[in-house]
Amino acid sequence: MKCRQDAGVSSEMKIRPVIKRDVPQIIKLIGDIWVEYDCVWNLEQEDKHLLAPDDYFHSHNGEFWVAAIKSEIIATVAVLMLDDTTAELKSLYVRKDFRKQGLGEDLTNLAVEFARMKRARKIILWSDTRFTKAHRLYERMKFQKTGERELNDLNNSVEFGFKRNL
Repeated sequence: MKCRQDAGVSSEMKIRPVIKRDVPQIIKLIGDIWVEYDCVWNLEQEDKHLLAPDDYFHSHNGEFWVAAIKSEIIATVAVLMLDDTTAELKSLYVRKDFRKQGLGEDLTNLAVEFARMKRARKIILWSDTRFTKAHRLYERMKFQKTGERELNDLNNSVEFGFKRNL
């Protein structure tokens, strides 16, 4: 998949399924984003599945994609099936210098289309309350806020839930 040409993202950018050698770049990308929000990201306790995203998401009837320019990963998104009718959007992260160019929306649309292909009737997601720009994206894309949950993690995180009927 290519992004919209008018979105300002390089025409050399490609969106493709994750491969094992992407993992170090994915970890760095997400870690850097957490630092932007003055948070500590504990991969081993909170997101261990990202050590082998291809295996994890495929075992849940899902997929994990990366957006890359040449071999440099600039964004990620994933989706998994929670059951026969519900998909979950996961790991939408866009490097700071590539935000506000339509890439987050394109990746979210990719996840939504994948969920539709899997015959899901709805897609849900959880997003840290600090990620306010992402929340505006989700709401613009017709996701509705459904509640919140506390994670009791190192950052005392609270997440908002969102859902969209398909």
